[in-house]
Amino acid sequence: MPNNGYETSYEDRKKRRVHFVYKRETHERQIFMQELKDIRKRKEIYYVKTMKKLIGPTWLQALSVLQRKALDLLEFCIYQDLLEGRPVRTANIMKELGLYPRPNDVDLMTCVYLGRRDPKEMLAHLFLVTYGHTIDVKRAVYNLNARLMLSGILYLGQDNLLELLRKRFSPNKEERPPKTKVKREKKPLLESPYLQEMTAVLFQRPKREPFRAPPLPNLDDLNDPYEEELPIVKKPPQPPPPSPPPKKRLPRGYCDKIAGIINFEPYSTITTTRTIKTVTQKNVRRGRSSKLSLAINKSFGISVTRTKKRRKKITIPNTGISNSKYTINGVFTVRGRTVFVLGNVTILPSEGTLINGGYSLVNGDYINIHCGFRGFTPASKSNTCDCLKNWQDVALKYVKEHKCRCGHHYDYGNEGTFPAEELPYFHKATPFSPFQFNYHTIYNLDEKQLYIEKEFKRVWETESALQVGGNVAIEKKDKKKKKLVKRSSTTCLGQNPKPEDYLKCALRQMTRLNVAARLPDVHLVPVLKEWMRWRIYGPYDASERKRKLLQSFEFWQTFMTQEKKGLTHVSPKPDPIYSGVTTWQYKQDLNDKFKKYMHKYKLDLFRSYAYSTNLLWPTMFQAEFPNRKFREIYFSYLSSRLEDFQFFHPYITREAVERATVLNKGRYICKPHGAEDVQQ
Repeated sequence: MPNNGYETSYEDRKKRRVHFVYKRETHERQIFMQELKDIRKRKEIYYVKTMKKLIGPTWLQALSVLQRKALDLLEFCIYQDLLEGRPVRTANIMKELGLYPRPNDVDLMTCVYLGRRDPKEMLAHLFLVTYGHTIDVKRAVYNLNARLMLSGILYLGQDNLLELLRKRFSPNKEERPPKTKVKREKKPLLESPYLQEMTAVLFQRPKREPFRAPPLPNLDDLNDPYEEELPIVKKPPQPPPPSPPPKKRLPRGYCDKIAGIINFEPYSTITTTRTIKTVTQKNVRRGRSSKLSLAINKSFGISVTRTKKRRKKITIPNTGISNSKYTINGVFTVRGRTVFVLGNVTILPSEGTLINGGYSLVNGDYINIHCGFRGFTPASKSNTCDCLKNWQDVALKYVKEHKCRCGHHYDYGNEGTFPAEELPYFHKATPFSPFQFNYHTIYNLDEKQLYIEKEFKRVWETESALQVGGNVAIEKKDKKKKKLVKRSSTTCLGQNPKPEDYLKCALRQMTRLNVAARLPDVHLVPVLKEWMRWRIYGPYDASERKRKLLQSFEFWQTFMTQEKKGLTHVSPKPDPIYSGVTTWQYKQDLNDKFKKYMHKYKLDLFRSYAYSTNLLWPTMFQAEFPNRKFREIYFSYLSSRLEDFQFFHPYITREAVERATVLNKGRYICKPHGAEDVQQ
């Protein structure tokens, strides 16, 4: 029965209404929470992208205090290792820097010798030996070892780069005219001091003028044509397949054997009977030896040809002309004589060579591909006589003296308004007709008429005049093409240069003076970028500092949220070896495997913490103005090498939350009966 309003009670209608309102409000709240979740997710993604941009280049890794101290000692260690002849101290520096796996002694000693003048060159050679390309080539992804090497090069050359930038962007000295001191005339002293004139001065506090950056010097030499960046190094292509094995040569009698050729030849069986007498010392001295008796028995039988004749080497045919090339179709025997059959003979230019295009497999045989012939430049001609030069001078003189008044040279050298391929004096050739002379335009010198005829012919041939809006469509296509083309400034600085543009153009001129200037995207390094910004705009004011600190707090909260979701968490890989029960017999083997397992886990944790530290460090603006010791305090948590790594880190949020959860679960578990007695 239908539930009408008259047949149901008031309580049922009220209950149904409550259910309806609750369902609607719950749905609205779900929609609101989903939108809020999406907004927070987009906000976190935006903050993480901003944090990655603040790092700078993809190869930049923030170095701890211990790593910087080790790099400061690198030059002295290189000098001592060269005196000793083995890279012991430099290997310890690489260990302190955090390289794993570390280079072997042979490669390290080679790099130490090549970089004996500059430790930056030593690290650059080590990078070249490790990865197979120089440091100025840009890569899409850098592992931790590559980031540490390149960051070490930047740290060693950073002070010198700043000094070079300071000299390059130093303001021009203004020559002010010297001030001439005006001597004041001394007033005569009066008899009474009360009659002397006195001026009263009101004290005012000196106003501090805001800092203004000095003007930039002349930067015309930086505004050179722009050079495109080097392409990103990708994985090398797979090596080509190996060359086919050489064709196996069969013996000469093999073909006769397959064809079933049988020769009736007499052969002899030689039976040798040897009678040896006892040889004494005297017989040996006299030259006596054992006697041999040979019994030769001749007979006839069927046999395969076994004659081993030395094969005569075929001589290559020679035409007697040095620049002739030919193809050989085969070798035939004509009247008992081997003759080459030539396919075609080609006379090449002087010093020409045959182009071999490789091989191809056709019906089981490898056949060389013939790609034609390559001709070199012919020999230089002998000195020509003076008659040709004199004739040219006479012809040019005649053209200059006998040209018409309008300036037309009778189309000598196609000097008209049209280029050589658009001559208006000929009709264009077709597949069925050759070039034809145009008698209407040969004496016509009106440029406008020729231009109009040429444009109308172009429009008519493209059929754009027959379509409605054809010109409009062409214009739209041209506009689209113009939009797709990336506008690149012909100069380095461009129209509105930013601090990065100034840095990029200045560092291009410092590549020979400092190895660190060759690093890819070095103009995005935060230290250099901040110095350039300070040089152009001056220091931050109070409002900008406050905004920076608030932004740093927001980055910290985002990082904590990402850590709770497992940003830097490395879960140990489950291994069934350590889950079962073992005995003393396999204890040592199990310990060795567990040490290797723990070493791999340590390495993963070290790389994860290095990535998180590098991600968070540039967002901490507290290290810039309020506190100079902030870097040492922050980096005291991060170990510089794998050997000093600790598993318990108090600043990792994910591990702290997991420990708190475990403790909270254990608080409300009732202890079994008698547990207190066991603890006592």
